[in-house]
Amino acid sequence: MHINHSDIDTYFHPLIRCHWHVGRVRAVARDVETLTLDKLFRFKNFETMLKFFNELAEISLNENHHAHYACDYARIYVSVYTHAAYGNTQAESGQWISELIPGLTLRDVRFAIKAERLHQKYLANGLAITLAPLENERLQDWSIERLKLRYPRQPGVMQGATDRA
Repeated sequence: MHINHSDIDTYFHPLIRCHWHVGRVRAVARDVETLTLDKLFRFKNFETMLKFFNELAEISLNENHHAHYACDYARIYVSVYTHAAYGNTQAESGQWISELIPGLTLRDVRFAIKAERLHQKYLANGLAITLAPLENERLQDWSIERLKLRYPRQPGVMQGATDRA
């Protein structure tokens, strides 16, 4: 099931404070915007980046949830979203319907939290580098705004997910 407003407040605000941000991929299903949860991790050198990547791969295997990765000398860009999950969309009649479409779920949040915890260990050992993206505050605001637009409050739908991260 896709995230909802209470998930945004509970999980996304803390991740965004750790420099995660919301990205997007071209419309994968119909005209529904598919949002992603993204972060650029930076390290002291190639060997450290590679070690982190291997540990990140273990998280992916254990969670059976695989992000998109782009690596270079000492950086890894991670982008994650669920390719098929039930989400609520509004039909032309105005009625909300549940259908299988790509989007952000608590599986993505759980993956991001585990990746962030791993990164924090590298930071604590002086092996990773934290650089806030340029215009970080604007990016944070845009990320939350985008999430709330894509996953609006729905009348009559219980807010709060059953599968917690």
